[in-house]
Amino acid sequence: MKKLVLLAIVATFATSAFAQKGLVELQGCFDGTCDTLDFDMATDKDNDFNSDADDDEESQTIALNYNHLFTDNFGAGLVYIQRSDLEDGDVKSVGLGNSTTTGINLFWNIDAGWMGSYAALRYWMTSVEDTEGNKDGYDSTMIVLEYGKRVALGKVWGLSFAWNPSVSYSMTTNESNTSGSDDNEMTALSISPVNFAVAF
Repeated sequence: MKKLVLLAIVATFATSAFAQKGLVELQGCFDGTCDTLDFDMATDKDNDFNSDADDDEESQTIALNYNHLFTDNFGAGLVYIQRSDLEDGDVKSVGLGNSTTTGINLFWNIDAGWMGSYAALRYWMTSVEDTEGNKDGYDSTMIVLEYGKRVALGKVWGLSFAWNPSVSYSMTTNESNTSGSDDNEMTALSISPVNFAVAF
């Protein structure tokens, strides 16, 4: 329900401001949440003052993306993802659960408009936080070359839903917060058959 409310807010703003040229991507929606569109906050407070009681835990996820069609073929957009998973106010573990990502998406739509085949270039930067007293976090830069297709599924409340399968090649560089550590470079070829998108 929270995802639908968030999508409606984004769509209402973008529709009024940009005259039906917006696109929100719904990626990685496997477990009831989406990697690129999510808002979730959870708190587990310990009210027991016994020394062996569980620690207070807090988690939060904010994930937003918006892409705008500037011409019939060219589109571009921004991504912001912030995740935190804390225990008594401290980072529980190193990983994407405690990170901030900002990114730029560039699209060339082979068919006019958002629907149809496209090629994309994505540049995302992620900062993973250190755990308390350690330099075990890292900064990550990811460049993605992507080819995909948006297949129209229909309209609901004026929103055009699309199935968005794609294949992508990513190049990632992780730079450790520990001075003197070598950078870690990775490449990956991925097929994403169950992504979706909403145009408005």
